[in-house]
Amino acid sequence: MTSLKLIQLNFETGGYNLLARVIINDKPALLLIDTSAPKTVLDTDHLQKFVSQTELKRSSRKNLLPGSTSVYSYVANIEKFEIGSVVIENYKASSLDLGAINRSFRGMGNPQIDGLLGCDLLHHCKATINFEKRVLELGNLVEPSDPPVNAIIE
Repeated sequence: MTSLKLIQLNFETGGYNLLARVIINDKPALLLIDTSAPKTVLDTDHLQKFVSQTELKRSSRKNLLPGSTSVYSYVANIEKFEIGSVVIENYKASSLDLGAINRSFRGMGNPQIDGLLGCDLLHHCKATINFEKRVLELGNLVEPSDPPVNAIIE
């Protein structure tokens, strides 16, 4: 089990976000913890900081992120993705245009983010968030044993 100290951003509205410092291909990155994101993604504008080769893909449906109009995304192979002491090798990362979020953050004096840490990795790392201590606790990485399917599990 590893613990990763998180950064808390407070807002005048009373809300807040938690950010995690991670390492992507030996380069530091700042990811927003997003428990509503089904998959971890990188910002399209920041993708080239971490990888040299990307593959352009056209999505079959419009991007659901508010303010985004692009139906295109990039897919890149992250050779090494480090979240605390958890190391994920050969992770296929997609990109999203997170420009609207970064403009909003920058306008409030907050740092820009490189991406969203979504439920796919949070689940596979058996993550729990301790909000009081601002800590992300991670277990050992568990690779999915079943192929992904569209399903509701109760």
